[in-house]
Amino acid sequence: MNDRPVGIAVIGCGSTAHRRHLPVWRDLPGARLVAVVSRDPTRRQEAAAQYGALRALADWRELLTDASVEAVDVCTPHPQHGEIAIAMAAAGKHVLCEKPLATDLPVAMAMVEAAKAAGVVLMPFLNMRLLGASATAIALVRQGAIGEPQILRGVMAHGGPDRTDIRREWFWQASSGGGAILDLGPHIFDLAAQIMPAPASRIRATLRQPPGMAVESDGFVEIEYNDGSIAHMSLSWSLVAARESSLTVHGTTGSLRIQLLLAPDPAPNAPAAPLVLSSRRPGDPAVSYPTPATSTEPCSIFLQAVRGGDVSLSADAGLEVMRYISGCYRSHQHGSAWVSVK
Repeated sequence: MNDRPVGIAVIGCGSTAHRRHLPVWRDLPGARLVAVVSRDPTRRQEAAAQYGALRALADWRELLTDASVEAVDVCTPHPQHGEIAIAMAAAGKHVLCEKPLATDLPVAMAMVEAAKAAGVVLMPFLNMRLLGASATAIALVRQGAIGEPQILRGVMAHGGPDRTDIRREWFWQASSGGGAILDLGPHIFDLAAQIMPAPASRIRATLRQPPGMAVESDGFVEIEYNDGSIAHMSLSWSLVAARESSLTVHGTTGSLRIQLLLAPDPAPNAPAAPLVLSSRRPGDPAVSYPTPATSTEPCSIFLQAVRGGDVSLSADAGLEVMRYISGCYRSHQHGSAWVSVK
């Protein structure tokens, strides 16, 4: 495996890039932040100065023929993911893409096919499965700690993208491709796919789009799996003064409860997000995991994959998430009818 630094370009300099991507690339050993891209001259110049990028570009297309850039990190609004990722793959660039892969399933499929045809890595930024509580829960379920999972219940809810941040205004526009389902769904759908042992067979969703709002603010989703197990999930942008983010799994011999996030940015001295395992076996107490293993950084996993290591977060995982999302919107269009996940 080559030890020389991998040239990285971050496309998009909005709030998500500043929170989860740019600081990591600046500090990650083995990576070199070659360029940042934004149509906004102030944003790109400030990002380059703050994170040490060698260049600040207005157009991502300039990267296609730049040999110093081996991989890109796509942090643009959702509708732009597909065009950028497909073009980058065709140019031989590896692609890390913020969730969701795209705004519709056909585009996501085209992204995956383009990466496979070019022999490059396409990795979705599904970071929630890597958090300590989530990763520990997935491992416990696979070890049989709760028997066979029967029921999954999930909630991802907050007040929606900050309307006062001009970098996040696009979330609320019809051109974004969707609202709470598209924004919050990838996290909970990916976790469900990791935890439930059988493939999902069908899905139905009821979405709420308040008057005057261009996209849905809330969604209630039900999923049936091939083995008869079920899941129901609530996805919402309507919690104006709180945040709720949890997952509960009931199995044949026990239950797991995960508190994923306690606040958008945990307050000082706030308790760690807990994981609690309960068993029905006589004499077995509930076990609390108040400080599960630390999370793994998606950018680090991507870098390892680019350098020839295993791809533990595959493009197919992002595609599976898009099947759930597509099913939700198709179900809503047909009066909340059951539709096939595939």
